[in-house]
Amino acid sequence: MTSTLTHIDTRPSTIPAEVRVAFLLWMGALAAGAIEIALHDVEIAGLAMRLSLYAVVTAIALGMRAGRNWARLTLAIGLGIFGTLSLVVEPVTWLLDGNSLIDAVRRTDLTGALIATSRILHVLCVWGAVVFMFRPRANTYFKRRNVS
Repeated sequence: MTSTLTHIDTRPSTIPAEVRVAFLLWMGALAAGAIEIALHDVEIAGLAMRLSLYAVVTAIALGMRAGRNWARLTLAIGLGIFGTLSLVVEPVTWLLDGNSLIDAVRRTDLTGALIATSRILHVLCVWGAVVFMFRPRANTYFKRRNVS
């Protein structure tokens, strides 16, 4: 006889929409990051490190989708806080140094516009994913799984 406590049902129909949306937003964040990498001249070592990190994030996001609370917290803290800081520190520092956003927009080329757009989408996907992971139905899902 199979115990319901040891069996975790991860069929899409049993995963709340909020958790499925959060997972898709994490994948969107990774896609936006990949687009940004493709637009930059990146050395092989940097590319290998980024791709390895993306593989780890994908594995953690899969754990979150399966109801593992440790994965949800890792994503929220690791990427929601520290990841966001890593994405915004450069432009914020640039602005604090007295540079003009209006002048930058006037001077930007297509590549610069695409990089800025991918960065903005990346941040929006991360923030959206964090919000959806902590919606009431998602909280119930993670408590019910009680897997850490």
